[in-house]
Amino acid sequence: MKKVLALILALSSGAVLAHGCPGEMRAIDAKLSSAALAEPQMSQVKALRTKGEQLHKDGKHSESMAALAEAKKLLGL
Repeated sequence: MKKVLALILALSSGAVLAHGCPGEMRAIDAKLSSAALAEPQMSQVKALRTKGEQLHKDGKHSESMAALAEAKKLLGL
């Protein structure tokens, strides 16, 4: 029973993260148009956002969330 519960929790945590990635991307996109960042930081944010989207598409949701969190940090979100 404990193994079944652990399996269910493991599988559902990936699903939760999968649904969190698009929300994080939307938040970044919304802030990009009004962000007052120097070009190097803006390029870094855009690169992290793109990386996060690709990782999400590849099913690597933990890594995607980490990249998107870094982009949000640079944007001050």
